[in-house]
Amino acid sequence: MTPPFLNCCSGQETEVLMAALTVTLVSFNAEGHFSLANGYLKAYVHEDRSLRHRVDLDLVDFAVENHDARQALFYLSHRMPRVLGLSCYCWNMEVNLELARIYKAVAPASLIVLGGPEVGPIAERYLRDNYAVDLVVRGEGEATFRELLRHLAAGEGALEEIHGISYRRDGTVISTPDRPPIADLDEIPSPYLTGVLAPRDRVTYVETSRGCPYRCAYCYEGRHFPGVRLFSERRIQREIETVVRTPGVRSFHLVDSVFNLNKERLRRLARLISEVNQTGAQILTVEILADLVDEETTELLRLANVASVETGPQTVHADTLALMRRPHRADAFARGVRLLREAGIEVLCDLIIGLPGDNFFRFAQSIREVMELRPTTLVFSILHVLPGTDLYEDPPHYGLRFDARAPHLVIDTDTFPFAEIDRAVLMSIPVAKEYNVRLD
Repeated sequence: MTPPFLNCCSGQETEVLMAALTVTLVSFNAEGHFSLANGYLKAYVHEDRSLRHRVDLDLVDFAVENHDARQALFYLSHRMPRVLGLSCYCWNMEVNLELARIYKAVAPASLIVLGGPEVGPIAERYLRDNYAVDLVVRGEGEATFRELLRHLAAGEGALEEIHGISYRRDGTVISTPDRPPIADLDEIPSPYLTGVLAPRDRVTYVETSRGCPYRCAYCYEGRHFPGVRLFSERRIQREIETVVRTPGVRSFHLVDSVFNLNKERLRRLARLISEVNQTGAQILTVEILADLVDEETTELLRLANVASVETGPQTVHADTLALMRRPHRADAFARGVRLLREAGIEVLCDLIIGLPGDNFFRFAQSIREVMELRPTTLVFSILHVLPGTDLYEDPPHYGLRFDARAPHLVIDTDTFPFAEIDRAVLMSIPVAKEYNVRLD
């Protein structure tokens, strides 16, 4: 059955175009966390005066650990939104699809919309394989979703004129042209400044930029959002002021892909954060390239009250890193970790199990060499072959096999057999536990 919304593509008024379109955006997150992405969507929609009284939009966050679609359905059954939006990542896709399936059974005339990095690059596949899914928003979602709601709530334009969507009509999957990323990020209203999201201690995320100049083979960001777009410093200042002045908020996160990419901008942001952070709130984690860290960088991070940083190297082997196109200079990385540690900043070092080019013994060597750098925390993760990445698009080139279903775990590579990957995962659990609880 095609939802009645998707039959209204000429802009004419019909019975489904009512004054108040009920929309619920759902996200399954880690316990206690909330979706910044959905906050952006709601803030962007509410900025549109033509939609303020036509769309009744609410946000709901569930804990992915509970993995209970029926509990989410019970909550939704009290509201029965006509549009259900699901925020999709590789780690919450199973519960999202289950919720879509059972909600469609309860509300067959509803429109179920998916968005996020898990579904955007392979939208047509998800539409073909999941009858309950009606439409997928591809790429950066704010402008696309608002335009979609204008069509649904007010009958503006034709569905096929909305760039950046894929949908099913009468059994046929249709994809419109891609939508370019938003050039001026300040165009997106802040969910914190608008009151859409309320900052909370330890789980508040602030974004100062989008995109990445690198194109690591296992990463979605650099391939689909090349280059770096910046929020204005005035916008960042107002957001951080709002966050740190919220009662009870003693810490927050920055979620840039590489926070220390540009030294001059790092200087400005560190001073800005120091000036507005009168309560002494800590920045719990920022992602950096340790290769770029020098003495000034550590002083700037301390000035901004950064408590911890997360960095690679993912593996220590130069040939594997070259294959993955991951920037890495071993001596500079080691020096950066040492400088951060000496400055009292916690360092989380990441290693990925199952990278093409590695094997069990090379992974063990990576553990040994990273341990010698004495980071605060070791973080191990098995390779997820994410949609939209080079690994996903051309696995034969990398000698790679992986599970097509989310979370897309690696099965094996030409150099790293499944049994060795399994051994590496089993080994990493006690190693991380032992290392990360040490007292020195």
